[in-house]
Amino acid sequence: MTVQVIPSLAELVAHPERVGELAPDQARRLLAQATTVAAMIATRLSSEPQRPEPSAPSGSDRLLTAKEAAALLNLSTDFLYKSEAAKPFRVRIEGEVRFSLAGIERFIERHRGR
Repeated sequence: MTVQVIPSLAELVAHPERVGELAPDQARRLLAQATTVAAMIATRLSSEPQRPEPSAPSGSDRLLTAKEAAALLNLSTDFLYKSEAAKPFRVRIEGEVRFSLAGIERFIERHRGR
């Protein structure tokens, strides 16, 4: 009689190819455990106070044209020029309008999953 050693969650994270070794009931049991842990981690993260995002070091931002920013966000240039939502990453320099890449990245991160 051969004793089958069931891989732990930690072993499966390190070696996901071992999932194929699991019997269906073992897979269901480990999935329930993983889901429980994931829910607990999500709860922990959602209850943590939001920290202000660190500002980008000076010189590390790139200013984009309206066309570049619109392509990146899959929005119209009209939206970028006129919408209040775009105001945080809109930059005016002597009558010219550009869009902060770092600001756009923060905007995307804040709105991810909504």
